Amino acid sequence: MKLLKFFYILIIFLSAAIPLYSQVNYEPVTNSVYNYLNRMSNKGLISTNEEILPFSRLYIAGKLNALRDKIQVSHLEKTELDFYLKEFSSEMLKQLPDTSQIKHNNLAFGFNNNCRFRLFNFESPGFNLSVDPVINYSISYSDGKNSTLRSNGLKLFGNINDNFGFDIVLYDNRAGGDYYDASRDFTNETGYGYKKNNSDGSLDFDYVRANLTYSWDWGNITIGKDFNYYGTGESGNIIMSSKAPSFPYLKLEFNPVEWFRFSYIHGYLDSQILDSSTIRINPGRNHFSNVEKYFVTHMFSFTPLKNFNFSIGESVIYSDKLEPIYLIPIIPFRLADHYLTAPDERAGNAQIFGSLWYKNYSIQTKFYGSVFIDELTISNPDNPSAIAYNIGFHTIDPLIPESELIAEYTKIQPFVYSHIDPAQTYNNFGYQLGHWIGENSDQLYLKLRKRIIRGLNFDLYYSYIRKGELAVPGGERYKPNQNFLWGLKKYYSLYGFQLSYEFMHSLYLKINYNINKTEEEIINGNYINTNFNEFSFLISYGL
Repeated sequence: MKLLKFFYILIIFLSAAIPLYSQVNYEPVTNSVYNYLNRMSNKGLISTNEEILPFSRLYIAGKLNALRDKIQVSHLEKTELDFYLKEFSSEMLKQLPDTSQIKHNNLAFGFNNNCRFRLFNFESPGFNLSVDPVINYSISYSDGKNSTLRSNGLKLFGNINDNFGFDIVLYDNRAGGDYYDASRDFTNETGYGYKKNNSDGSLDFDYVRANLTYSWDWGNITIGKDFNYYGTGESGNIIMSSKAPSFPYLKLEFNPVEWFRFSYIHGYLDSQILDSSTIRINPGRNHFSNVEKYFVTHMFSFTPLKNFNFSIGESVIYSDKLEPIYLIPIIPFRLADHYLTAPDERAGNAQIFGSLWYKNYSIQTKFYGSVFIDELTISNPDNPSAIAYNIGFHTIDPLIPESELIAEYTKIQPFVYSHIDPAQTYNNFGYQLGHWIGENSDQLYLKLRKRIIRGLNFDLYYSYIRKGELAVPGGERYKPNQNFLWGLKKYYSLYGFQLSYEFMHSLYLKINYNINKTEEEIINGNYINTNFNEFSFLISYGL
């Protein structure tokens, strides 16, 4: 409630003090337009700041508009551009110098004037609303067994007047079959929040993301529940990713000049730890709550050159109660941590991080890297450290026209994302907020993509992961033998291909085949080998 009151007060202040500009609707990073913008940015045709995601639909429309007259795009890229212009046509109209002459479609079902299918679409000068269904069915086969996933729901977005935007995606899921992943502990898929086991062996779980945003010409404020991404990475993100379920938050974003961007998030996490002080015994139904857990982070992003960006940031996980000092977006969190430490050790688990990217337009390549420091003592090199980093490159048209190559290495030292206080680990619902491979591990990731026609892509990929033991919550840490890959080890090899086709906007067909090999150490020097092949088919709309 305190966060909500703070949001309302800030909205009233901004309404009186700041000129209105435009609405913000966040576009999920699963939209294929992100890959298109990244490619065009690597070529130097546009400049995008992909170290903070997601983008707003208005931001995406502006970048697409900047590409309309570029003669350097290939025929396939021009076809793709025309495809995305239809998707973001409404947002492009809002960027015209004079929007008073815009003709609105009013109420419409099916295909609109831009040949974009919508289940429902309403446009007027003061209120816009677009609604699409969310439908998904996938089936996988492996060694005579099968696994299925069905999803259904709705996706909608719109705006009110010139300053408020909203977007909601919600759908139910049912996983069934012989071998579906009931934990999602070690996979790049988002972990489970709410879930229910059924008597027939299937699993029900849901998904929701929602944002209400107030915007002006150089920033916006959002209250929502969604995924946010800081840093760089293709196979995962070590700073903030979509591995953990989304969480409710208050977010501020400022972009007052072209070369500077600021992002602040204050969120509420699920600690999964029982607060014994809340236990109440009632006839027929007992009551209890989990320990309160909060997450606060900010990132300062600088782009001094069109092709170079560096960003620095901090984050803190704290528990038990809301601390007002962390509602100050620009305060150095380390100093806030010191303010809270003195009286009763109320301070939290703090991290610092950074990222950078450099784009060499002559070879159409982006070089990037991120670092996440969970523990570091510079004054004494013998003291323990818990650091993660990734480095990689993404190059366009390497030898083969209409292709791209990604190579990435990620290393996460022991005890990254963990903490001696289980209520202050860097996770939500038990899943880390950062890279999905977790602590005490590393990964080599390669992917080659060939674009065949508009929307039709063929991917070859390879992943090799080494992983040691995990920290025991509350247990002794940084013992002499607990160096990188300490304990019993596991080695994972995954390689395969995927054929994907976006028939029309948001309608996907994907066929995937991969080979999985695992070596698991059971006693020093002795391993158990597990090999299996998997074939999967997916068709979805709206995801």
